Amino acid sequence: MKATMPAITYQHLSLEDADWTLNSILDLIVEGTWDWNGQTGEVLRSPGWFRMLGYAVGEFGNNVFTWENVIHPDDYARVMRNFELFSRGTTNDYCIDYRCKKADGSYLWITDRALAVGRDDDGQATRIIGAHLDIHARKVAQLELIEQNRLLQAGNLTLEKRLRKKAEELERRNRELQEKVAQIEHISNTDALTRIANRKKFEEELIKEKSRADRYKHPLSMAIFDIDHFKQINDTYGHKTGDGVLEHLSAFVNQHIRDIDLFARWGGEEFVLIFPDISLEGAVGAANKLRQLISEQEMMPGLTVTCSFGVTEYHPGDSIDQLFARIDNALYMAKNAGRNRVELLTPEQGHA
Repeated sequence: MKATMPAITYQHLSLEDADWTLNSILDLIVEGTWDWNGQTGEVLRSPGWFRMLGYAVGEFGNNVFTWENVIHPDDYARVMRNFELFSRGTTNDYCIDYRCKKADGSYLWITDRALAVGRDDDGQATRIIGAHLDIHARKVAQLELIEQNRLLQAGNLTLEKRLRKKAEELERRNRELQEKVAQIEHISNTDALTRIANRKKFEEELIKEKSRADRYKHPLSMAIFDIDHFKQINDTYGHKTGDGVLEHLSAFVNQHIRDIDLFARWGGEEFVLIFPDISLEGAVGAANKLRQLISEQEMMPGLTVTCSFGVTEYHPGDSIDQLFARIDNALYMAKNAGRNRVELLTPEQGHA
């Protein structure tokens, strides 16, 4: 049975004309459309997607991190579960409501619909296109109606006045609560001296990145490094100078990594890095670049340091303990080989 032809069809003399028509249509659409290439990881978004959320068009990178980072934390697990089932071919339909973070910090309710236009022999999606529809007004009205019905059933005769007063008070308290939660979360996830992520935050993000690498079949690498002969710095110049070196080094490294990389203090003079969407070869290159830059930078007036690095790449099925065992061993190799160098261990070497 033939599919019904659309009411309007376009005929173009060249591919350029067709692309111009498509891009013009996408630019006019108020809501946002997206196109995910499962083989390259690239995600293309229409101008309407950025405008709907209040961001400058093209403000974010063309990757999945942009999308995942705007999903409301309370909706994140539910959205990822639905996307994984759909991308694996376990379900044929993808339509879900959730909240996305806008440029002003507020959240917008959207409906996300998608169609898999390409799958491999195993049923894994190789290309998905979708659209985000703004349903905020309808969703808020729906939630308000549910609340009104609840109050009516409870016999509230002064519904409108009480509801308005309660909403205002709730909004005020929510703002205060969000501020407190943000403060507490920042403190609990930040190293007090260096003001970068602490060990707890690093472990949480590594678990998240492992899941993301499995979900999108992206590479994932990580590194550990420490300051060579740091004890001598403390013994010679004092612990205040040693703390200054740690602070300056942390700020310096933060300036020379990507926004999606995670940098954390592991303890003492040891630091760790997560390199999402980078293979082992790329991570070794990034580590070598950092090593060279660090050796050329004064961490305190008249004082330079060198660092030794251990690098590895995540292999599907690796545990957190296996990853750390490999980078620890690689760092040990760098120390034994004379310091101020980068050593690597592959998953195969680690499993040997």
